[in-house]
Amino acid sequence: MLSKHWIHELTRPAFEEWLNDEKEPVVVIGVGSIEQHGPHLPLGTDSMTARAYIHEVAKRSNSVCIHPCFPGFSPHHMSFAGTVTFSEGTLLAILMDTIGSLSRHGIRRFLIVNIHGGNANIVNLAMQLAKREFHVMAAAPSGPGATALGKSHSDRQKRYWDVHSGPMETGTALHLFPEMVEMGRLDGWKPTLSMHPSLMGFLDPDREDYELVGQVFRACVEPDTEDFTSSGVYGTSDPKEADPEEAKARFEEHVGFLVEFIKIWKSIPVPPAFED
Repeated sequence: MLSKHWIHELTRPAFEEWLNDEKEPVVVIGVGSIEQHGPHLPLGTDSMTARAYIHEVAKRSNSVCIHPCFPGFSPHHMSFAGTVTFSEGTLLAILMDTIGSLSRHGIRRFLIVNIHGGNANIVNLAMQLAKREFHVMAAAPSGPGATALGKSHSDRQKRYWDVHSGPMETGTALHLFPEMVEMGRLDGWKPTLSMHPSLMGFLDPDREDYELVGQVFRACVEPDTEDFTSSGVYGTSDPKEADPEEAKARFEEHVGFLVEFIKIWKSIPVPPAFED
């Protein structure tokens, strides 16, 4: 069993011993961003959250974790000071180089934890390409969604568009790195979401046609954050309503889900197409 799980903290012999002793080694990769998170959350919220997740998952599964970069793909936040964005090609190259390097040392299973929605398409493409180019398995599991908390979070995302710097993300930050959150900057804060009234009416998962209008809503969202919110906070719910205890429970739930994913994954022999 490893006593350290960050790859940059391991000596070469320790890493080699893990490769030899762990029957089905898994590397956990974290991806986040450096971008504006409203007036109260640190710019590195997504990456610091990703680091917390991957380290905890690695500890509980005897895996090695790596966070190859702090920035992600965030051009939509560039009008807000402090944001750092990679191009899509740069982020894709970072992921491919990370997976490609470790695949040469015998790793065949890569689990990616992505905390920034703007990275999602690039992460999915990286997994698809890595499977073909490096003959590795790659996964980015999401869930659990069927639990009470999972359903509650999904409902709030649909009903209030609580997806960026709102109560849920603020709660996570207050749980994981409270010393970096400046809640006082929210004094007098009010929602700044500015969209056509018809679009705002689509934020109602109780509608019979929500499956349809919810997708119309996403199709109409403007490309840059400043187009629809001056505060940088998405949605209509108040970040001051954040519940760090609920966030702690959700963190534990998601970590447990990923650890169980790895456990089941490691029980399946490497398919022939992924063998050396």
